[in-house]
Amino acid sequence: MSNDSPISQTTSAELAYALGCADFFQLMSMFCFNPTTELAQGVLDGSVAEDVRAIFADVGIDPHKAATERLDGVCNENYTDENLRSMLRQDYTALFTHPKEPLSSLYEMQFRDLRDHREAPSTLFLNEAALHAEQCFRAAGLALSDAKSREPGDHMGIELEFMAYLHTQLAAALSEGDAAAQERWEKAISDFLPHLESWGCDFFAGCENSKQGVVYPWLGTAGRAFLEEYLANSAS
Repeated sequence: MSNDSPISQTTSAELAYALGCADFFQLMSMFCFNPTTELAQGVLDGSVAEDVRAIFADVGIDPHKAATERLDGVCNENYTDENLRSMLRQDYTALFTHPKEPLSSLYEMQFRDLRDHREAPSTLFLNEAALHAEQCFRAAGLALSDAKSREPGDHMGIELEFMAYLHTQLAAALSEGDAAAQERWEKAISDFLPHLESWGCDFFAGCENSKQGVVYPWLGTAGRAFLEEYLANSAS
């Protein structure tokens, strides 16, 4: 007979869910900055695909929705880590940072301005999304660097990193049985959630439909599948 009470079983499920979300948001954020050799190696050796499948299973999403078989062709090619990193950087540039015609934007307000055909686009730093995001960072005890080259708070990579941080803190509170801390981090997640609700699924759908290489369209499929389930769970 198990000694686990219904309460401890519930806490274990919540803990696994929080940790899975933290891992997924952190992994997705890595693709939203200039791809590194480490990231390319993870794609090439299959560990990225393996991690994503495990995360989907941990949070109760059908791992088939991660569509990791799309990465098999990359893994089976005779690429070196540096070859793949170079390809990923080319795709990243075409998607997000091309000086004339990027296919998408990594910035929430810029993305929403373009999507919604607004006549007066926001500036990168002085916009409601960036200002609110940075307010949330400060409330959580964090702050962006004061360096002049830093990204604004509504950068997708930073938003995903912050969600990873919040879920890591929530997992720690659950593990320690700290109800007050749990309430704090759940509120912090709830306060920040409108950012992902406003553009997250559309962002990943854009990657999915971009036909820019293999990895970023796959990223779009996996990211959209995860985020749709996550947002539905958060609303219930």
